[in-house]
Amino acid sequence: MPNVAAMMERSLPGSVLEVLRTAASVASREPESARELYLVGGMVRDMLRGEASEDIDLSVVGDGPAFASALASELNGDVTKISEFGTAAVEAGSLSIDVATARDETYEHPGALPTVTPAGITKDLARRDFTINAMAVDLSNASWGELIDPHGGMSDLMMKRIRTLHTDSFADDPTRALRAIRYESRLGFKIQPVTVNDMQRDCGNFDAVSPARALADLRHILDEPQRATSLERAEELGVLGSISPAFRIAGRSLKAIQDTPDREPIFHVALIGARLTQAEAASLIKRLDPPVDWRAALGAGSTYQEIASVLERSDLRPSEIAELLEGFPVLALEAQLQLAPATRQKAALRSWLEELRFREPLLSGDDLLAAGVPQGPLVGRLLAELKRARLDRTVGTRDDELTLVKRRLPVMLNDNGGY
Repeated sequence: MPNVAAMMERSLPGSVLEVLRTAASVASREPESARELYLVGGMVRDMLRGEASEDIDLSVVGDGPAFASALASELNGDVTKISEFGTAAVEAGSLSIDVATARDETYEHPGALPTVTPAGITKDLARRDFTINAMAVDLSNASWGELIDPHGGMSDLMMKRIRTLHTDSFADDPTRALRAIRYESRLGFKIQPVTVNDMQRDCGNFDAVSPARALADLRHILDEPQRATSLERAEELGVLGSISPAFRIAGRSLKAIQDTPDREPIFHVALIGARLTQAEAASLIKRLDPPVDWRAALGAGSTYQEIASVLERSDLRPSEIAELLEGFPVLALEAQLQLAPATRQKAALRSWLEELRFREPLLSGDDLLAAGVPQGPLVGRLLAELKRARLDRTVGTRDDELTLVKRRLPVMLNDNGGY
């Protein structure tokens, strides 16, 4: 196997190299917890592509959490996130080091979480998702920098190929489909035809994947600069529909995601939800069980569609625009503005988002009480009326608002039986 020690020196930040050397030193003193120590994962892949990375993933043949504890002590860091799969994380300054016990995995049924057993590095690499992620660098003092590549990952890196290690890879873990698509878009690689065939054959097993796992991989896609490309590819390959039959992205929404690469991911969630029907949104929300902001972003689109035509009316007053739109999440309306045709609807949305939602009465509740309004529901009713008047510009000053209050108060008191 080739030795990549010189490449490590060129590509890895000095702080990372120092951590790796420290880890090797700890391993040499802690043979019970780390009989063998390897650098694995994305850092190896990116280093071989000549790119710097600070995502340190270590695999130990031994006891990962015990080694993590010894490493944290040496680095004056802390151990976090110990899991049932023999993994732990070390936080040391600005660096995070993931430590895992080298392991073999078996799956009780498609989409299930794996059953793990300790193993050597060969089996540990064989359980991984793609060949380009199934390489390791030996960190032992005697073999420092030796590349272990049993599945042709280096060749696939050079040829820009994304290829699974075995034909049942997506049956074992359907979320690998989303990862393959993400890597394809991020790296500019190509998913190999046989891998596409396996993906499309086995993506029906997404039904067995928990909402949390499906949502996590969708979040990773939405965090990528190339999210529009990834989402389009995921729809083209049928992966979105495998997650949920309700998961579709309208063409205009996909174009809008592509046109707004600098917007936050939740804005793009709102663009996805913007053209879903009520039934589709409810079904997708049930499938993903997302947090509150996602629920609002996905669910607002169908409600907006019910009032969109009203916003085209030429006689619509600003207060009526406010009444129609003030209950919607702002991001959902910004998404609709991105999608709206250049008509009165678009003008109404822009007016609400840029001006009307900030236009409030000059008088406060305390001002109304001082003006003689009795404490109680009339205060709220008058404030609402003042806001409508301010939106429609029938009042302009505090005196105008006081005049309106004095004119409306007797009428309201009479309507309320003297109160």
